[in-house]
Amino acid sequence: MTVKKAIHYNVIQNILRYYECPDTCKAYCCKNGRVHMLEDEFRFLTEKDQEKAKNIISDSNIPHLYMMNTPCSFLNMIDRCDIYDKRPTVCGLYPFKVNNSGVSLGLQPCPLGFLIIRDFSSWIMDTISRSNIPEDEKAGKIKEWQNNLDSYETELSEFHIKPILKEMQIPFDELDILSMFLFSKNALKNIPLCTPTL
Repeated sequence: MTVKKAIHYNVIQNILRYYECPDTCKAYCCKNGRVHMLEDEFRFLTEKDQEKAKNIISDSNIPHLYMMNTPCSFLNMIDRCDIYDKRPTVCGLYPFKVNNSGVSLGLQPCPLGFLIIRDFSSWIMDTISRSNIPEDEKAGKIKEWQNNLDSYETELSEFHIKPILKEMQIPFDELDILSMFLFSKNALKNIPLCTPTL
């Protein structure tokens, strides 16, 4: 629980409920990513299915941390998670990723992550456009954000082939604000929340 609080897990869940993995996503995060888990998550998965849990190894660098050899053995035949409601914390965060800064999370430009990056960038650019800063400064900041968005779109096009992706770093306080923005935006539209399927 302490880990989830430190990484703003509930805020991430509030953001992710407005999104779902598009049909173009073939669970690359589960097939190629590094799926780390805490000791209690490892024990749960071992109790759930000992045979599938044989694919989990101890992380030799960090005590009490485990890693699933990918592809994840809990991924079913249609590329969906058989333990979705009890999946490890790192899976529940994705496409957000913990980094070493202690003040932000990374956001990977996978098909789902890019949708969030696009909405986050649009929100920032809209906020800048309504600010009271000088017009030339405003135009420069908006252009910089648009260039960043274009670079993440390029990352998305190479998502399935690149071993390392450029991540957008989002400070924790901006995650909170993004969560509130998405809530108000969707409340105005009266859009039902997405039910994740992965």
